Amino acid sequence: MKELYFEGASRMAKIIIDKIDDLKKTDGAVLVFPHKSVDGDCVGSSCAMVSIIRNLGGNAWVCMPEELPSNMSFLDVDDLLFYPQENFIRGDLLVHGKRYETAFSVDCSEGHRMGENCEIFEYYEDSLDVDHHEVTHLSAPLKWIEPGASSACEMVFYVAERIAEFTGKSISGVIDTRSAKCLMAGIVTDTGRFTYTNTKPETLETAGILMELGGNITEVCYNLFDLKTPSEFAISSAACSSARFYCDGKLAIVTVTSEMFEKYHANTDEISDVVSRLRDVGGVEFACVLRETDKDTVRGNLRSKTDFDCSIFAEKYGGGGHKRAAGFTVKGRDINDLAEEIISEASAVL
Repeated sequence: MKELYFEGASRMAKIIIDKIDDLKKTDGAVLVFPHKSVDGDCVGSSCAMVSIIRNLGGNAWVCMPEELPSNMSFLDVDDLLFYPQENFIRGDLLVHGKRYETAFSVDCSEGHRMGENCEIFEYYEDSLDVDHHEVTHLSAPLKWIEPGASSACEMVFYVAERIAEFTGKSISGVIDTRSAKCLMAGIVTDTGRFTYTNTKPETLETAGILMELGGNITEVCYNLFDLKTPSEFAISSAACSSARFYCDGKLAIVTVTSEMFEKYHANTDEISDVVSRLRDVGGVEFACVLRETDKDTVRGNLRSKTDFDCSIFAEKYGGGGHKRAAGFTVKGRDINDLAEEIISEASAVL
């Protein structure tokens, strides 16, 4: 029921309104932090939150840990993004001429998941957080953690609804067309186009309102899921054809090396669909895709169907996420040795 989110959304809405009033007095800025290895939900929720703050008269930017993936360029959010890696001076970060005074994280409540931006985020202890990952040790008043929500974008939508009510604005005055598109992007990403078990009636209701506000679901889904470059099509096909199956077909794993990316002239973001395709194979309960993002770093993406908890498994490697979808990044590990270790550990569970 949507009412379950009422208290958290109301509390966060009031905090944001008060923060913006304070920032107007100092002409300061809010930095909104997504996690590294960005996806549709963290980009969508962070960009929408920045737009909402700006629509209320505040200064805000998304503190990006990496370049925006090409499949999200249709969101047209470049003016909302700030890349601080070369500009940070501890305690004195200027964001387009505005002093950074408030940290706000979305879809991520822990600095270590933000890459090089961790130091910037953790400089301010009293950060604001909106997150749907189950991070049980976070319970401060400025944090709204709601594991039952489908996505951070759904949570941001509820906050925006409450802001509209508290300020007397129309919902379209808080969520503009671009924000609606961003929020739709996050919801369809984390619900698998409304096919995952985290899709609730209120999720569909939210998506319907976003459509009315300009969140074109056809455009969003096509760009995020269907559109493929020739190199992406080639490497995804090659990766899928190299899949290995274990435990009577319950475990599927793929390794994608730097040499494969070079062979197909592809970047490391262009196999994002492979792990879901593996999970969808009949009989597969747990799917894992390992990719070399450089010679010293391996990124793992995990998906499952039933009782296999991807988030707990990812924690073994310093990662996290959800029960059905999680990820991790490790350094200094050979991709093939890591694959054998994962096969052994997952087989013991399956």
